[in-house]
Amino acid sequence: MLSNEDKIKIKQEIDKKVSNLTCPMCQNKKFVMADGYFNNTMQPDLKSFSIGGQGIPTIGIICNNCGFVSQHAVGVLGLLNNDKNKKDEPGK
Repeated sequence: MLSNEDKIKIKQEIDKKVSNLTCPMCQNKKFVMADGYFNNTMQPDLKSFSIGGQGIPTIGIICNNCGFVSQHAVGVLGLLNNDKNKKDEPGK
């Protein structure tokens, strides 16, 4: 689903921010990238579930040894670049 161009850009941005990526579970240093984005939906409380509304889009980096998934917010990585997305980021 992600283009090779998108994967390269995401990898470059993560490499800029995390110099020595290591799995916190097994200490492995080899990862694969999920082939799409996650959207962690913000919920107003713990007693209900809402579909839609604000969310935090992330990219998953997966340890190729134990399967631990590390999610990285694409907004912080500078990968949300249009005005609508910037306005919808939490805290904006």
